[in-house]
Amino acid sequence: MIITFDSNVWRKVASPDNFPKDPINPDYRIIRKAIDDGKIKAFLSETIFTLEAIKKKDRKQFFKDYKADFKTDITEGDDGSIKMSFTIGPNENAHPGLNDFLKEHFADAVKLGFNIIHLPRIAGITNKEIESLKFKMKEEELSKYLNKVFEVGKRIKELKAGDYDIEQIGLKYHSDGWMLGLGNAPDSENGVIAKAVAEWADGDSVASHIAVNGDYFCTNDSAKKAGSNSVLSAKNVEVLDEEYKFRKITPTELAELIK
Repeated sequence: MIITFDSNVWRKVASPDNFPKDPINPDYRIIRKAIDDGKIKAFLSETIFTLEAIKKKDRKQFFKDYKADFKTDITEGDDGSIKMSFTIGPNENAHPGLNDFLKEHFADAVKLGFNIIHLPRIAGITNKEIESLKFKMKEEELSKYLNKVFEVGKRIKELKAGDYDIEQIGLKYHSDGWMLGLGNAPDSENGVIAKAVAEWADGDSVASHIAVNGDYFCTNDSAKKAGSNSVLSAKNVEVLDEEYKFRKITPTELAELIK
């Protein structure tokens, strides 16, 4: 059974001893044992360690400072002609890395065998500390995954969820590029941007989960605070379930399912 764990669940599954007072701690232990026994193949979205790892107060400044990695290659042909090519990729040195909050449990998750799912974007944000731990796919499997993840990501945006809000905020302040616009946004938008980045991360998590043919997306998120446009809102979960068999499950429900 393939389960993707949300950012509000995975730490408690990976390190249940660190949360002895959590009222559903026994459920986390049941899930952890199922992973350890091979009954569950556990996945995490890369966005937990890229987008969400950037502190909320630093997110606007991060995008203001972020510069993609541009490379130029010039070669001379046998006939004397000059060829120039350009490539654009992620700036591998821009991300601050895992914060202490994540490091505390990341090692436990790695030992337990969690897989990190990658959602590639042109010049996207990466975290060097997790690169070697990303789930590896063979060529045909990877091609299917990429086609699916971008299809689902597009559908999520059509629902005005996922990265929809963050792009709209950015475009208010720079019509030619939303990421540039985030850097131009006034400080009064800091809270809104931080919240939109969290929704962007959730949208990518859901898209990745669907694309790897996951069985359940395990979360404690009821999306009540995020509003009806959240990818995890009841109305959007219903749409994604109908179209992609996306099923959300709580840790308690998952523990009952695997007992």
